[in-house]
Amino acid sequence: MEFLLSIQALSLVLLLLGIGLAFSGIRLSGWVLGWILLAGALLLQGFRSMLAYSFEHGGVDPATYAVANDWMGLGFSLLIVASMHMMREVFARHMLAEERLRVIGAAAQDAIIMTDNTGRIAFWNEAAQRIFGYSEPEARGKHLRELIVPERYRADFEKSFDSVRQNKPGQVAGNTLELAGLRKDGTQIVTEHSIAGVSIDGRWHTICIVRDITERKRFEDRIRHLANYDNLTGLPNRMLFYDRLRQAINLAGRNRHELSLLYLDLDKFKTVNDTLGHDAGDEILKGAADRIQQQVRESDTVARIGGDEFAVILPKIAGQQDAAIVARKIIDALCAVFELSGEERQQVRVGASIGIATFPVDGADMDALLKVADAAMYQAKQSGNSFSFGAAWKADSLCNSAAPVQTVLSRKEKARNSFVPGPSVQRGGGDEVL
Repeated sequence: MEFLLSIQALSLVLLLLGIGLAFSGIRLSGWVLGWILLAGALLLQGFRSMLAYSFEHGGVDPATYAVANDWMGLGFSLLIVASMHMMREVFARHMLAEERLRVIGAAAQDAIIMTDNTGRIAFWNEAAQRIFGYSEPEARGKHLRELIVPERYRADFEKSFDSVRQNKPGQVAGNTLELAGLRKDGTQIVTEHSIAGVSIDGRWHTICIVRDITERKRFEDRIRHLANYDNLTGLPNRMLFYDRLRQAINLAGRNRHELSLLYLDLDKFKTVNDTLGHDAGDEILKGAADRIQQQVRESDTVARIGGDEFAVILPKIAGQQDAAIVARKIIDALCAVFELSGEERQQVRVGASIGIATFPVDGADMDALLKVADAAMYQAKQSGNSFSFGAAWKADSLCNSAAPVQTVLSRKEKARNSFVPGPSVQRGGGDEVL
């Protein structure tokens, strides 16, 4: 009886297995499923024949047993054949999937890397070989994190893998991850990772798509630099200067400390530029930028506003005397002789005039400080090679209230169009151009 119950259980299992496979989404040939169902039905028929005869006659008739045995034998045979074909189909499908992966991997421009649930590399396409320098035999079996990720970035990389394990198969873990990559030769590149988990034959794998974005990042950095820095001197340009000045004013307001803005213009530059040419003018501008930077702190900002105009932000100063000290150092540095390159080694003197505005004495916002500093600079320019504070310019304006009010633009136009005697140029022997 126990044998009969075992046959019944096996028959029901086979029938349920066939029905389950039909609705499970597992792709098997229809005739394989049919054989499994038929094997279960034959085993069940043999079991029913023996069981019916046993209940009616109190025993098993040899002839009935033989027929039932034939039914069950045929069922077992069909089951074996179906199992063999099912295994062949699964194996063939697995091989086809691997072949498709190889074809896709070979055609892809991005690195396609598949790892097992421990993070060890199981697939490594040609793009991965090109990007990281390792051949597939060298990479296979190695831990992905230790092979291509610099040590200080491995914690972030592991977080992405952990999030993959918590997601459903096929779901990408968060956003694209940007990390430094490590090549076989030890050089670092910038990479972009997209990570997703996938279940293959019931085993968990991770697929990582890696793109080399080193050149793109260099281009973006170059564009960002061109947008924020002066191409000739390398100093922050007008836009970046405005942004830093706003931030410095906000910080000074919160912390209740003073800030000074120095606005300076090179004296005699236009004459030198017109007489000796733009190459000489560019050389003086670059030299002036270097000299100004040498007179300030690392926390200060030196910017080229345009033409021969520069600006300096002095955050967190003790008082106007600090700004005066810096202004005098800058003027002394710019009054020193500039020796131009070239065979003649000409020497040129320019000098500078500086206007100083202090927060919050001369203004509580950027526009007010810029206006005061610019006006103070033109006040200093009347003396030449000097500096003037915004407070002094205000007092001077009150003493000359009968004079018409001039805007910043009209002041600049007047200075640009005023007559300046041409320099005396002596060529050769390192003579000075005054």
